[in-house]
Formats: sequence, C-alpha cells, structure tokens
Amino acid sequence: MTLRLRNTLTRSVDEVVPLEPGRVRMYTCGPTVYRYAHIGNLRSYLLADLVRRALLARGIDVFQVKNITDVGHLRDDQFDRGEDKMLVQARLEDKSPEEIARFYEGTFHEDERAANILPAHLFPRATDHVPEMVVMTERLVDAGFAYEADGNVYFSVAAFPGYGKLSGNSLDELRAGHRGEVEPDKRDAADFALWKHAGERRLMRWPTARWGEGYPGWHIECSAMATKYLGEQFDIHTGGIDNVFPHHEDEIAQSEALSGLLPARHWVHGAHLLMAGHKMAKSAGNFLRITELEESVEPLAFRLLCLTSRYRAKINVSDESLRGAQAGLESLRARARAIGQEAAGAAGPGGFVTAAAPGADGVVPPGVGSADPAELGAAGRAAFERWSAAVDDNLDLPRALAALRDAARDGSIPAAERRWLLLEADRVLGLDLAHELEMGATDRATDAPDVDALPAGAAEMLRERGDARGAKDWARSDALRAALAALGVEVVDGPGGTQEWRVRER
Repeated sequence: MTLRLRNTLTRSVDEVVPLEPGRVRMYTCGPTVYRYAHIGNLRSYLLADLVRRALLARGIDVFQVKNITDVGHLRDDQFDRGEDKMLVQARLEDKSPEEIARFYEGTFHEDERAANILPAHLFPRATDHVPEMVVMTERLVDAGFAYEADGNVYFSVAAFPGYGKLSGNSLDELRAGHRGEVEPDKRDAADFALWKHAGERRLMRWPTARWGEGYPGWHIECSAMATKYLGEQFDIHTGGIDNVFPHHEDEIAQSEALSGLLPARHWVHGAHLLMAGHKMAKSAGNFLRITELEESVEPLAFRLLCLTSRYRAKINVSDESLRGAQAGLESLRARARAIGQEAAGAAGPGGFVTAAAPGADGVVPPGVGSADPAELGAAGRAAFERWSAAVDDNLDLPRALAALRDAARDGSIPAAERRWLLLEADRVLGLDLAHELEMGATDRATDAPDVDALPAGAAEMLRERGDARGAKDWARSDALRAALAALGVEVVDGPGGTQEWRVRER
C-alpha cells in the first residue's frame, strides 16, 4: 500500500516515495496571525493533517513544520499595494504588532485543537528568522537572480527559466495581465519583492548591512524557514489552492535558484471552502470561526463534513450541510458503541480486542493489538483492503467512509475485527472513535452484562433519531426515543447534539 497524492507540479497523481526511507518531511503554509482563523483556513490545515495521518497509518514517520507569519504582508505584492495587515489590525485594536500576533497565534492553536488537527512538530515564527531571510536574499543578489533598487530587493523572474512551472503561468501572460501601476524601481512587472525598504512610520523593521532598515517579502519567509528545518529538498509542501500563485511559485523560484533542487517534490493543494456560494475570506468578512459553530454542531462534525468531499473539490458550508454532518457523526458514534459492546464479550483472533490508546503523536498505533491485518478473516481483510485502497487513492475519503460504514454493519465480520477496523480507520479520520468504542465496552460491562449488542433495529433507530434531531424534527425524535425505550435502550441527549445511550439490563 502506497499513498498517492495529486501533485500540482506534475499535474498527475504521484506515489509518495520518501526521500529518506521510512520518514517524510512536510512543510505546511500556516496562518498570518492578524485575525482569527476561519473554517476555510482550517480546511487547508486539515488537508495536511490527513496526509500526515495517512502516512503514519502506513508506518511512515512524518516530521511537519508549519510556519507562523507574524510579519504582515501584502497578499500579492504584484497586484495589491494596500497597507500591511498586521499594522492595520494593531492600529484598530490599539495594540502593538507583537501583541496582535501572539494573541491570534494562540487562538489559532485552540482552533486546530478543536478540529483535532495534530500539532506540527515546529511552528517557526517569521520574526524569529529574519537573519536567515536576509542571508538568502544576499545570496540571490550575489548569484544574479535578484537586484537592489533604492533599498528594495526584487527577484528577477527573467533570470530563472523555470518560472511558472507550478502555476502554468508564462511571463508574457503575467505581464499582459498585470493590473495597476508598476513600481518604478522594478525592472520587470513580474518581478517580486524579497526585501522592502522601511518607511519612516513602519513599526516592524530590521537593520541590514547592505540595504538599510526594512522588512522581508512574504515568499522569502517560507523559503528561509523550510530550508532551515527541512533542508534544501523535502518531500511534501501543502497549502490552499490560492497559494499556488504567487506564493508557492515564488518559493520554488527563489529556493531552486540557490540549490538547483526543487524545494519539495510533492505540492499538494486543497480547494476553497464556500459559504453561501462565495469563497470564505477575512477581507470580505465572509467567515466563521470553528468556535462559532459550537452553538449548533460540534467541531468534529465540521471535520467530518470536510471528509465527505475530496480535498480538491469545493465545499459549500450551510446550516443544512452542518446538521447533516452532525447527524452522520452521531450515526458513526452509535455504530462504534454498538460494536464496542459486542466486542467486549467476544473472543477475537490475534488479540484484536486489546484496548487502544493514542500514541505520543495523538494517533492510535497500528494494529491495535495485532500489527498484522493478515490475521483478519476473509471478510474483514477484504473490508480493510477496500478502506486502504480508497485512502491511498489520493485521499478518496468519501469512498473510504462508505467502505467503513459497510464494514461496520457487516455481520459476517466478527465484532472484534470490526472494532479493529474502526480504530485503524480513525487513525486517519481523527473522529475520536476509540472513545466511543470504549464507552460501548463500558456500557456492556457496567450496565448490561448479559447483552451482546444493541437489540435488533436499535442502531438504525439511533441513526434516524440523530438525523431527526439534526433536522430539528422534535416530534420524530421523541417518537424514536419512545420506541427505543420499548426495546430497552435509554437515550439521554447531551451538548452539541450528541445522544448518550445504554441498554437496560433485562
């Protein structure tokens, strides 16, 4: 089994073959910490999380670096000459740029935890790496790939023949499409800034020996930090589709110009998340924080919603889609608890009933009692192969989820093996199903010692009740609660739309 991902650079789905056997080095473009992260940003970070989890599930170690951009930047320094966003926000909130950065950096980490995104191993801040950026800029000038003009330093795209290979843009197209007035000190409208001269009122500024006081361009930040922590070439670079150009295109140019190597072999990009049909964006005010969803749905329901679409497809977030994701999450939980109850009293082959706990990296370890899925029976092995094939196929998680649901309902697969399959799947999904399986086992041990599983039809009724609650069909929800009670299943509603259940002793 080998994970395959769509590589923006090659325009094909390529196998991920680590440069270093058994270990992948990955760089993820992180947040610009001048406002709260929105759920569109989190979808991009979730893509990197899924890539990492899929590799870990195959026994491949992953070292992930995710930068923190705490030096404000113009999103596109070719087309946008507005003010520095960090400084604008500092002025609006009457705080220093550092106070703004540290506050929003903290909320970003909280939001990632809510979505169960594994923390990167390193979160380097741009402001801590300005000396590395200055050195890289000096080397580019000395090598003839960049030039200085009145304290500003620009990368000369004409000096790098491969410019445009990631985005597919040609220099002629870029020049023809350039909007607005070109800075008079640029030699070419397509050139981009590596270093900018600081005006008198600029708060964030650093001294240099060659160009006086200034501040770094956006693109040089990631090149300097990625090179420092991952080397001149690493395995995977992830980001949103809007990072392809100019940011990642410029990263490739300035890094490859110095090393002669592509900085990353795989460039993986996720599509936008839409709200009311429009791209979510801070600048448009068209965004939601994950904490704002908690009034109606759980953060893990948002995570599941993202898993129901391919990462290269746009997702339109609405109240209806979020309610559906919440209902789907409750259905998975109910199924996991039922399997946990059933497996708790069943003898399984190869130690499949061994209790599971997440490892040091937050991921349930392989095998969960048996590191060899060959110990599964024929039906269980076929189900595992369906799941794995879908994940390996460019993270086709909608197909993988369908395979998992089929396996969870398949009575021909022993309960202990279905439990194993759920835990293996959740190493990638990150939906905390291990907790639900353990809850099911606890219910059986403490409340229903003589019950092997839910009564016939109860699991489906729990799923239907979750759907009814998500749709706010309270009459249907109450009717299903009464029907479940008649079967001996007590249901208690919890926060965020969850429903707790247990089987009464008969």
